[in-house]
Amino acid sequence: MFDLKLNSQHDLLLKENRLVLTDGMNAIAQRIKIVLLTFAGEWFLDVSRGLPYFDEILVKNPNSTRIYAVFRQQIASVKGVKRVINLTLSVDRKSRTLIVEFEAESTEGVVKDKVSIQRNNKE
Repeated sequence: MFDLKLNSQHDLLLKENRLVLTDGMNAIAQRIKIVLLTFAGEWFLDVSRGLPYFDEILVKNPNSTRIYAVFRQQIASVKGVKRVINLTLSVDRKSRTLIVEFEAESTEGVVKDKVSIQRNNKE
């Protein structure tokens, strides 16, 4: 399955004024990243989509067991993902950044990536 490729600023990637497509493991990794960067209520057409960053994750004294479960469920729900192999969450207090490192078994192989989430600008 093909997807439109996004650049590092999460905008559509254009080369020579043409949209770039992605597929396979790259498309699955991109889908996971999109899911992880979507805050609950952010998309006005479906406010139920997204992670509860402001309600449960980026709060004082978060419930780490619940947070791991939420991230695992969200990654596993991505089309093409069979299961989450490894998930690591760490916080850089100085930059106020949540770093999500994951490894997931997919229909295309093992996908590994890292996503940084900041409370003020999501990346």
